[in-house]
Amino acid sequence: MFKAEHLIKRKATPAQMDSVKMRRKELRAGKKDPQLLTRCEHLWMNLDQFRKERRRGNRFYDGDQWGDMITVNGKTMTYREYLIATGNFVIQTNQIKNRVETISGIRVKERTEPVCMARDKDEQPYAELVTKGVLANSDKNQMSELEQKWIKDACNGGLGAAYESYDDVSGPNRRLDSWTQYINPNRLFFDADGVDPRFWDLSIIGLSRYGTREEMCARFVRKPSDYDMLESIYPVQFGVQKVDRVGDLEDKFDDNSLVFMDSSDPVRCYYCEVWTKESRARIRLNDTNVGEEEIIDADDYAYRKLVKEENKRRKQLAEENGIGDDEVPYILGDGYGRDDTERYGFFMDTYWYCRFLAPDGTILWEGESPYADRSHPITLFIFSYVDGHIVGYNHDAIDHQIAINRKWVMDDWLQRASVKGHIVVPKALVPKDVTNEQFAASLTSIDDVTFVELDERTKDLWPKILNGPAPNGDASRDIALIKDLMDSGSPINGAIQGKDPGRATSGTLYAQMTTNASTAVASFMEQYRNFIRNILVKKMKNIAMFYDAERWAKIAGSIDSLTDFSTVNLNDVADIEMDLELMESANSLEAREMQEQDLTSLLVSGIITPDEYMQLSRKSYIQKLRQMRQARQAESESAQQAGIPAGAAPEAVARSEAPAASAAAPMA
Repeated sequence: MFKAEHLIKRKATPAQMDSVKMRRKELRAGKKDPQLLTRCEHLWMNLDQFRKERRRGNRFYDGDQWGDMITVNGKTMTYREYLIATGNFVIQTNQIKNRVETISGIRVKERTEPVCMARDKDEQPYAELVTKGVLANSDKNQMSELEQKWIKDACNGGLGAAYESYDDVSGPNRRLDSWTQYINPNRLFFDADGVDPRFWDLSIIGLSRYGTREEMCARFVRKPSDYDMLESIYPVQFGVQKVDRVGDLEDKFDDNSLVFMDSSDPVRCYYCEVWTKESRARIRLNDTNVGEEEIIDADDYAYRKLVKEENKRRKQLAEENGIGDDEVPYILGDGYGRDDTERYGFFMDTYWYCRFLAPDGTILWEGESPYADRSHPITLFIFSYVDGHIVGYNHDAIDHQIAINRKWVMDDWLQRASVKGHIVVPKALVPKDVTNEQFAASLTSIDDVTFVELDERTKDLWPKILNGPAPNGDASRDIALIKDLMDSGSPINGAIQGKDPGRATSGTLYAQMTTNASTAVASFMEQYRNFIRNILVKKMKNIAMFYDAERWAKIAGSIDSLTDFSTVNLNDVADIEMDLELMESANSLEAREMQEQDLTSLLVSGIITPDEYMQLSRKSYIQKLRQMRQARQAESESAQQAGIPAGAAPEAVARSEAPAASAAAPMA
């Protein structure tokens, strides 16, 4: 007979509820996780079709548009090789690049900058503080240049990705700051099970990286044993002799040579950065005495013991003072007090966990997300994501571009294949003392004379010039038709590109065409603005969480009531999604002129003072005016202290300063 206690299932411990610890226990691989590395490689291979279509889109944007592979008589070759083999000239035009540059130009002409607006007026100083911090950091990261790259990635491949981190290795000069990095979509991988267009339901995301020996040491070496570990993993790359592989730059991004992690590279050390969503048992505490909440790990028994002792102390103190148990300000959540909301106590928390994996599965570094949003630092922009298929914005225009190129080549072949100026000469007309070649040369020579003898049989024989009929293929008409089809299938038509309208197009119709084209591309631009906004939200949370009072003071200077930045509650600033609203403000020349006109009107009407006007104005000479005004005010205050009336002549000032100078001189 079994005893009763043997039939009762033991309670799960917090360690068993920790997905990271249980995974490490089941693998029994120590500091290695080859299974996770294999999963990352499989996810990367799942995006193989996307990488091929992206490569094709980039070729049609700025590359070989005849690079598609075909099979002729069992031999696989490119269209370009086939045309050359058949004696044709390779002709291509580029209608797609103009459309991509048009969309990029629309974003450039918007000229916007991030601005934070407080939902509560009391927090407006915080909004201005964060706005200045984000603007300074965006300028440092050259965000405008990165934005153009992301737009072109979305148009040609359908996916753009950014990486927002706070470290001292992502930027130049080892400066600790929030850095925005461009991610090559070819290096990215994530699970395709999610259906949320905002990608909130991802469970794994990452990218394959590479770095030099120096970069690897800066990122992963914290003690001598770390260097020994890297040297054992990358013996060739850590060697003294370094020789780059011979090959074009394009070869490294070719579909056939692109691999997940290239361990054969003699210079670059490849590794994988992967973020996974994990779960862990935690306890939410609420100190009712001060109104602060805190989340601790359920297996942090030392801290839980301190909480228990503090609750016992408060209970004993309340009993000594005759206070009922219901009125004791316990730390709720760990067995003491009454929680009517059921908010505090034990719960299963989900969070993002990061690992850096070497090619052999060694974990170079691992840890929980250090960021305020407890998420991964990657932001995705996918224009069209349907059933796991990523489609570029210009995907439909590629077939039209192929049709235009083929029409040009066909028309060129017809022109070359037609008979043009072919001369037919009866042999009876060729003199006996002249060869056929000499006679043919004389026919096409200038001012040449040939004497022939004619008889009754040859008097009606003369050379004839044959010209074949013009090719029946009207290339200009067909190409115009294809371009019209391309314009109708894409909102980037001639009107939005600024092309001159045709003779039959009225000004009203052309204006309406421009408006309609702008409306069609508005959906794409709105998705892109949301992508940029998500990047800036991560940036704002980083700088609000990690910037200290000294850096805030250097960036912001003085903002209304925030003159002492040591008193700024950075936790309030970090809760930006609840307290602050991020929006884009116009930064064009026209918008600045309108702002200056409004400020001038307020100054003339007396609503604002000259000091307030100079503080808000963005004219180039305003700073110089402020300095001159401050110097003049300082002179006026010093003159008043010396008893000199305002507006006194310089001679009076000199006379007043002379006695003071003589009194201050030492006695002889």
